[in-house]
Amino acid sequence: MNSKKLFPIKDSIYHGFFIILGFNMQNENFLVGIKKGNNIIQMGSFTNGIEQSEKETLKKLIMSNFNAIEDKIAYIDPGICIELSFNSIENNSLVNPSFVSFKLNQHWEVCTWDKLILDNTKVHNEVKITHADKIIWKNPYITKENYLGYLTQISPFILPFLRNKTLTTIRYPEGIHGQSFYQKKCPDYAPSFIKTQELEGINYIICNDLSTLLWLGNQLAIEYHIPFQTINSAKPTEIVIDLDPPDHSSFSLAIKAANEIKKVLESLNIVSFPKLSGSKGIQIHIPIFKDSLTYDETRLFTSFIANYLVEKFPNYFTIERMKSKRGNRLYIDYVQFAKGKTIICPYSTRGKENATVAAPLYWEEVNENLRKEDYNIPFVLNRISNNDCPMSKFFEQKNTSLINIISSIKENVYG
Repeated sequence: MNSKKLFPIKDSIYHGFFIILGFNMQNENFLVGIKKGNNIIQMGSFTNGIEQSEKETLKKLIMSNFNAIEDKIAYIDPGICIELSFNSIENNSLVNPSFVSFKLNQHWEVCTWDKLILDNTKVHNEVKITHADKIIWKNPYITKENYLGYLTQISPFILPFLRNKTLTTIRYPEGIHGQSFYQKKCPDYAPSFIKTQELEGINYIICNDLSTLLWLGNQLAIEYHIPFQTINSAKPTEIVIDLDPPDHSSFSLAIKAANEIKKVLESLNIVSFPKLSGSKGIQIHIPIFKDSLTYDETRLFTSFIANYLVEKFPNYFTIERMKSKRGNRLYIDYVQFAKGKTIICPYSTRGKENATVAAPLYWEEVNENLRKEDYNIPFVLNRISNNDCPMSKFFEQKNTSLINIISSIKENVYG
């Protein structure tokens, strides 16, 4: 996430813990940094706010313990933790930083990027972060604090897909190597601000805001599964075709199927968006114009696409529901697209090794070089900080051509 979006220049004053990295002997200022992942990144320097006696003490400490001097800058190993105020962050550099206090009782490793984000994120006062150091994934090493930092940074991208949809989560209270369970019903202990919707006797959580998302994250809800319709309609907002290879080693089949489907959709003037499932396969999302089609009508279309591919490539693809009869063929799952069914939400993490994400893709990335295991939490965070979201135009698409196409399919099927 671009730091300018996290810390915009306004009247606000932000606070954070930083690490002293060195002293500029020419400008008489102190270099500071922060721990981000396994690295320490420099975040600029400060001179304001610190009293002369404190400045001299800090300067003396650095000059007595520096490990290198380059361009009149004395560098020191991480060890000193301080609190600074600032107005914004631009190009990984603090804007108007000012010294607040030493944090001598804090270990320098608590001065993390994720803590900085979480400490400055405005959420409902009932949202409390507990056991921030709990390990959720071992490789890459991701704690609950890291995970909540991910949710905060990804929130502008995931929340539009969660909005006004009944949510099913999979929780991993002890991390992904421990026991897990599905949660549909909103628990009795949920805070008062959590929005819910009753459906078929179940009181579902509706995750429309960052406070709800972080509360769920603190409960270690790792996977976020959503239906194809909102709470305001009985009709789907999208079509999703799920491409499920027989095993992880057969991912190339998903790439082939996705590109064949893309050809068909483009020939029909239909805009679609691919995403990794975060597990074995690829899912193709097709936006639908508001309330224009029913589930039965869209089933005609998904069935048409699936059967077309199976007829053209019978040795590669199948619509056989029984796994024992699929052999080494990829399963084109269009049955899962139905009322009452769910799909993994774009940008949701998965309870899998390597901290994989259901990451949206650009169509040009769906090629033989695509490696699904690359798209994990650190990779996706870096990706969105340098690129737009591949699904940024999703809610602008209407795909009105689907209406006429499905009408034609109806005529061929029913006469």
